[in-house]
Amino acid sequence: MRCSKATRQLQLYIDKQLTLDQIRALEAHLSICSTCREELFLLEMIEQALQSMEPIAEPLDLTDNIMRRVALSAHQTERVSRERTRLSFRPSLSELLAAAALATVTTLGIIMDLPSLRPVLPVVNGHDLLSLILINIWNMLISVNSGTLMLWFWVIGTILGVWITLILAGNEVRSTWFKAVLDRLPVW
Repeated sequence: MRCSKATRQLQLYIDKQLTLDQIRALEAHLSICSTCREELFLLEMIEQALQSMEPIAEPLDLTDNIMRRVALSAHQTERVSRERTRLSFRPSLSELLAAAALATVTTLGIIMDLPSLRPVLPVVNGHDLLSLILINIWNMLISVNSGTLMLWFWVIGTILGVWITLILAGNEVRSTWFKAVLDRLPVW
């Protein structure tokens, strides 16, 4: 008999569930194999320790306590779920500010692109320094070839996206991101 077969039969041997032929074959193997004898000895020690243990009586109100806790847990889970659902549709102040900033930039871009709407904004009428700077920047962006313009929009959009994400993400995500960036920076 091989050790692998013998170790599978050891617990059955202790539980007295082997046939007479299986017992003889296993005992013959145990007489020549010290490893399997040690395994049998350990299993018998475990069996004796388990039999010597006294069962602990459960409290009379154990079922009631468990059921009360389950009911409270289900009620709390439902309440937390309702609060999360209610709060998930309510944007934070930073989300509202980011949305307002993006909407403002988009609206200004649309208004500056349409000459008939430019007089609506006092900043883009061309009479003060700020409006002259904005109009010159806008004309410079329009005159640049589309590949360079798209590259600039992509770079600015990426920077704004990372910035907005880090503002809205929370401290844990922000610290993880900064740590990842610092780990990847070259050291000179």
